[in-house]
Amino acid sequence: MSRVAIAGGGLVGSLLSLILKKRNHEVFLFEKRPDLRKNLNDSGRSINLIVTSRGLNALKSAGLLEKALTLTVPVTGRMMHSVNGEQVYQAYGRDPSECNYSISRAELNRFLITKSAEKNENIFFDYNLNAVDFKNKIATFTRGADSKKIEYDILIGADGAGSILRSLMYPSQSPQQANSKNQTVFLGSGYKELFMPLKNGQPALEKNVLHIWPRGSHMLMALPNLDGSFTMTLYLPHQGSPLSFAQLKTESAVQSYFEKYFPDALKLMPTAVQDFLKNPEGVLGTVHCTPWVINDSVALIGDAAHAILPFFGQGMNCGFEDCMVLNEMLDQCKENWPEALHRYDTYQRPNADAIADMALENFYEMSDKVGDQNFLFRKKIEAWLEKNFPDQYRSRYGMITYTLIPYRVAYEAGLLQNEILNELAQGIKSVEELNYEKAKLILQEKFLPFVQKNKINLVRYRF
Repeated sequence: MSRVAIAGGGLVGSLLSLILKKRNHEVFLFEKRPDLRKNLNDSGRSINLIVTSRGLNALKSAGLLEKALTLTVPVTGRMMHSVNGEQVYQAYGRDPSECNYSISRAELNRFLITKSAEKNENIFFDYNLNAVDFKNKIATFTRGADSKKIEYDILIGADGAGSILRSLMYPSQSPQQANSKNQTVFLGSGYKELFMPLKNGQPALEKNVLHIWPRGSHMLMALPNLDGSFTMTLYLPHQGSPLSFAQLKTESAVQSYFEKYFPDALKLMPTAVQDFLKNPEGVLGTVHCTPWVINDSVALIGDAAHAILPFFGQGMNCGFEDCMVLNEMLDQCKENWPEALHRYDTYQRPNADAIADMALENFYEMSDKVGDQNFLFRKKIEAWLEKNFPDQYRSRYGMITYTLIPYRVAYEAGLLQNEILNELAQGIKSVEELNYEKAKLILQEKFLPFVQKNKINLVRYRF
């Protein structure tokens, strides 16, 4: 049994504590925020999350899936809203049973913390990681004047994108750290949480859908809550003219902005202007860190290792997959932590790099391309392929969202699929003009060898 200290009791840290307690390790979990079980007011600071195959798999493995699903709303596709109110729907999967699950970050975190506390009395809130003696394996956590020094065998940082442990691991890029990297690349755009209440006791929009108002450099999104209301998220550049958070500082400016770009949504959001001016402006960025493990005893996980943009809905799912990979490596290495941590870093870091790249690509797709006719036509071709060749073709989105295919493999598959879609789209203007035999031949020559080489299982993950 090892003595494991985890910095960060968010989604990934609390799930990891459960997994490690199940392995009979002594776990100490420290969270810098107040206890979510007591502090119910977490609005204005987070956006709803999407749970997909990797998150579902992790929750199932921890024995938590059935209860967690009661906190979610199924989401079967995305609805694009134009400025003039027109709507275009795109299904996510091959049929309605293939769906994502919308969930409140705070509710999921509260659930995981509650389950962790049932198994572990060593959970401490309002404690910040303050210092680490890496040589003697002592971590110091502080709460005001109080401090706790924990002698650890293993120290894991699950303390988010602004990880204190990561900054302590890489205090500077000295010559001794020539092969390491600790960098956050900011998007230049941020976000604000807004709210759309029920209308006459009913959902104001179609409930089981992700709604998007794409406007190029900015966009509005809506994800459903259990009660039928919607958590809204506005993405907008921090600075610049004419459209940025910096330009919207007065009630009249905000009101005019929504009236011009989101008139249909504004009619359903009576507190939009007040929410905008009251709620904090979130920051978006990607963390690049190499390596994730030092001294055979200190590791980063989740956003602390690889915070990504939220535009593929995979940040939490990737973090949960980290937990599963580490758990699997501990099995393979028979609790040999140094070897397990090395394998975890080697296997999962390329996957995190891949989903980070795809999340950035999806930002441009969701904010701009989803209203482009050529883009929509390619999506129709892809849907046709999935329908006619269900055992031979799976979209990159489908691989990431509905299977456990490694992110890096899905990324490479997507590059190949772009070539296939371009070839099929040449010379035609409608899906009805697609040639079945031509498509079959292209898949056999270009895609199936890739599937076989990488031993890809295109079948949907069933939970």
